[in-house]
Amino acid sequence: MDQRLMLSLDPSLPVPLAMIVAGLDALTAEAPADLPGPMALLMTQVLLVQQDRLRALTLSRIADVDTRRLHDLDESPSTGAWIAEQQTSTTRAEVALARRLDRVPLVAARIAEGGLSVDSGVKISRAVTALRPHVDRPDGLIDGQPGEEALWGVLIDGVCTLYGEALGGIADEDPRLRRLREQALEVFERPVSQILRVEAGFLLLASRVEPGQLKVILQCLVDALLPNQLAGRADDAHSNRGLELIRDEDGGGWTVRGRLDLECGELLHIALATAAETDPDNPLDTAAAEAMRAQGLDPYEDGCVVIRSRPQRRHDALQLLLRKLLDSGALGQRGKHAPHIAITIAADALHDQPGALPGRAASGASWPVGRVRHLLCDSAITRFVLGLGHRVMESSHTERTLKPHERRLKQLETGGVCQAAGCSKGLSSGHRLIPHHVRPYAVCRETSLLDTALLCESTHHDLHEGGKTIRLKDGRRLCASGWVEQTSTAA
Repeated sequence: MDQRLMLSLDPSLPVPLAMIVAGLDALTAEAPADLPGPMALLMTQVLLVQQDRLRALTLSRIADVDTRRLHDLDESPSTGAWIAEQQTSTTRAEVALARRLDRVPLVAARIAEGGLSVDSGVKISRAVTALRPHVDRPDGLIDGQPGEEALWGVLIDGVCTLYGEALGGIADEDPRLRRLREQALEVFERPVSQILRVEAGFLLLASRVEPGQLKVILQCLVDALLPNQLAGRADDAHSNRGLELIRDEDGGGWTVRGRLDLECGELLHIALATAAETDPDNPLDTAAAEAMRAQGLDPYEDGCVVIRSRPQRRHDALQLLLRKLLDSGALGQRGKHAPHIAITIAADALHDQPGALPGRAASGASWPVGRVRHLLCDSAITRFVLGLGHRVMESSHTERTLKPHERRLKQLETGGVCQAAGCSKGLSSGHRLIPHHVRPYAVCRETSLLDTALLCESTHHDLHEGGKTIRLKDGRRLCASGWVEQTSTAA
């Protein structure tokens, strides 16, 4: 043994524990980059294996603390509270596993041997615990199914199928699959309880799939053994389905709260995933992340987030999805028009006049002028001029032509007759009337009721193709480029 380590042993600790502490201190003092490559790789490999062994050893000691209530020596009310006081990374799930290690003996033995990570042990123990009340019953049933038949389906066919799926699909003749089936058959035929065979089957699969896949795979196997439980949870979710959309008290946003049933949740999952793939900001996120990684930075590091997080991307995907849905008109019309965001805001607010009322949406939510300006960049706008008493005096919008109710209003206003002076053509004489943009739409991108003249086809032709200036019945004059200002002359 290295003499320097012997000199650094803490005499207040048992020798094995003092050796671990001293060894860790010595390793921490070393710079990995100073070691030869093969030695550095070997040390890392050993540390990874021993790390799981140390966590397994710690679990057994936690179980002892819980069993003998040793936490009382530190005047702590429970094992969990005592562990929290130690300020370590030990999770509640690991504490729960420690408490039930005696109920999952195969898992406990595999962890102690170093052949199973504590994280995987937690997942398997949870799955076994969920099944325990339903197996080894006197009637031989597992959740209403013939017990042994159900076990065969899960431990043989289920395990092999999910293993093949985890590998991306393999042939039935693949030696790996054949070997797994043989081992699964041996587990099924063991003369032990059903719960022990289930635990062994789960361990068999856990040793062959990546840890990140294990939770989903185990849940699938549990659901296969407990189909009625699965159906009951689905029925419960459907009966208690609901969705609340609550505006924050400070008016800054919305809180979504609720529970979706299986179908609604799946539809939302697919819709969000699809919308996220078409999000135009994705290339920007990717480029920013690559640039940061090139500088040795983690774009998701706390305090260094410059690209959207996963929850933010899902939020933006939902926003994109809802916008496309409303733009498509697939929801039909409400009040004779397709529903969409509608925000009322005073012109004074858009011009940053002090004390101007903020924008107000159909939901009643107040919108700051900055967010309204953001929407103005690529939205269809309807403008209403209201008096102080909130009565509409004029309207305009960004659609190319008058809306049906505006066309009807203009016809009532003009009596259905061409507005050009001296012209009597109109609806009663069978002539078509054309709503003409006095200020060209190509220039102003706006359709205004006051800036629209109802003209017959011949007058409209004289205005555009003939290049004439037209005088209206009310005395105003217009040409193809807009209103013509009249100048007075001295007598």
